[in-house]
Amino acid sequence: MIQEFAHVPRFFETYTKPQLNETVELTAEPLAKWSNAPENRISQMKVIEDCGSLTQDAVSRLVCEQKKGWDLIVFAAGIDPPDSNSVPDVIDQNAFVSRLYFWLLQEVQKADKSKRLFTLVRGLFHEDKKTHMQAGLGITVSGTLFGMSNTARIELEDVAIHFCDTEYLIAEASTIWARLASEAFRVISFGHNAVRILESGRYVQRQVSSKEYEAASKDFPIPAEGVIAISGGNGALGLVMGNWLVDKAIAQGVTGFSIEFLSRSAKISDMNLGLWEEIQVKASKIGVQVKQDKMDMSSQEGVDNFLKSVDGRLVGFIHSAGILQDAMLMNLTWEKFEAVFAPKHYAALYLHDALERYSNPKLRFLWVFSSIAVYGSMGQTNYSGSNSFLDALTRHRRAKGRPSMAVQWGAWGDVGMAATMNESMRARMQASPLPYFSNAEGIKGLECGLASGLPYFSVFKFNPKFMLQAVQPDSNTNECYARNFTSQFLPTPLPSSLDEKQLYTLFRMTYGGQSSPAFQGGERKVYDAYIAPAIADIEKEWGDDFRSW
Repeated sequence: MIQEFAHVPRFFETYTKPQLNETVELTAEPLAKWSNAPENRISQMKVIEDCGSLTQDAVSRLVCEQKKGWDLIVFAAGIDPPDSNSVPDVIDQNAFVSRLYFWLLQEVQKADKSKRLFTLVRGLFHEDKKTHMQAGLGITVSGTLFGMSNTARIELEDVAIHFCDTEYLIAEASTIWARLASEAFRVISFGHNAVRILESGRYVQRQVSSKEYEAASKDFPIPAEGVIAISGGNGALGLVMGNWLVDKAIAQGVTGFSIEFLSRSAKISDMNLGLWEEIQVKASKIGVQVKQDKMDMSSQEGVDNFLKSVDGRLVGFIHSAGILQDAMLMNLTWEKFEAVFAPKHYAALYLHDALERYSNPKLRFLWVFSSIAVYGSMGQTNYSGSNSFLDALTRHRRAKGRPSMAVQWGAWGDVGMAATMNESMRARMQASPLPYFSNAEGIKGLECGLASGLPYFSVFKFNPKFMLQAVQPDSNTNECYARNFTSQFLPTPLPSSLDEKQLYTLFRMTYGGQSSPAFQGGERKVYDAYIAPAIADIEKEWGDDFRSW
């Protein structure tokens, strides 16, 4: 936690382990070693070395310690590995990190004084086999923090949140230490992007179309034998998937497989009964067996027992189970986090572990159903976090050569709660930036994503007119973040002013990968006349190489 004056100190003296091939554990202490800080550049600093013993009351006292709030809070608990790569230890560490971050977000909101939050993780977005083999399952422990940060960014309007991922393994002589320091002390563009600081450079996150990745005429082949299982199999989305599988089987002339719809109760609600009966009728016509079975995904024993029962015949698994416990951050409790985590990403971890221990030579696909809530959804901090962990687990499995894919779903309109909406409620949703999509549109999105071969992708419908309105404002950091994140498929609006705060937006519009139509033909003039001199002035004082300050 830092109180700073107008300038930023040099920091990050050599403190890393000398071994080049061993995991470097970034503890809280190095982040606060402002070794060469000139006098009066930091007025107050506090380092919490043992955060494992913190209670929520202790976090509250720390946040409120400064009457005017902290200028910068660095949350680095997510870089610590679990005690081992066993699923129980990974869950324990993930729960600890998520709970501590939740407490911090809640107390920062209550105090309403602190200005900036820098959230550091390591290896979270790595996709290379070598790193994942070295790190093991523990590389996923901070997976919830990304989604939690994105929703917190919406609810904590006056707090700039800067999410930063870095290399999992860092050599002693690496320049990354200085670059991480520079990133934490960004001034103008702090919180404008989620970033990765790697040996190869600095990367910012953008939402892009998957179309260029899609293979032409690539259809998903239905397995000709074996068992396909669907968790959450008595729910609306699980049944939609089952219906789609049967339809694909009919179209492809495939009949030698069965589908097991798994849930705790194996009971179908009145709302979903019609769809289940439709599936039964279609399946019986082609000789495909479908059945509702009891299985508790939120326990390792339940998952193990299921895999034993299929005895190596599992060819596909769709994990669609999950519940909602929505509440604004101020009203959330840790119990609501646990209720969401258990059937969602804890269950996925149990499944991953069981698949590693039991032979499944015929397994061709494993899909976990994530949500676009990972990019921020009001009142869903817990749900956002759980889904972003699913994405992290998918990256880990794919890196190790295991079948896995995460689908970040938007809002379905024909099933679930949306199906009970009256006309006025539906009209309001259709006039929103992200309206509901039909079952047919959702299935089309799934098939496009499958054709891309990507480890994870989003399926959502957006209204260009209202999306453009949503990214018009740029008065605070979080609005700038939304602009940047969507800039590859939404034309970026002109900034509201030509002041220093808009330099990054102008730079990206005139020199970046995406240019606004408003600038077409005049990019170089604007860049040469305004941006280049401004960049030179800022680089002279604040350059990205911290050691030159």
